[in-house]
Amino acid sequence: MQEWDVVGVIAVLIALFATVVAPMIKLTQAIARLTTTMEHLEKNTECLAASNRSAHERLWEHSHEQTAQINDHEARIRVMEET
Repeated sequence: MQEWDVVGVIAVLIALFATVVAPMIKLTQAIARLTTTMEHLEKNTECLAASNRSAHERLWEHSHEQTAQINDHEARIRVMEET
């Protein structure tokens, strides 16, 4: 082999290495970003679920209070109608 053949082979190997490694680096970075995004999404979903649960509890409590008031009003109306 001549010297230029060796240089050509080395250049081809470097180009092949760069062709394979560059997408791998980009893929690794993309996976890292997606992992971070998913972790934040999971935390936000957990917070939303807790907030949603407490909001529903407040709504049900208010609904029960209104039901008690309606029953009281119904009883008063019934008494007024009977007299």
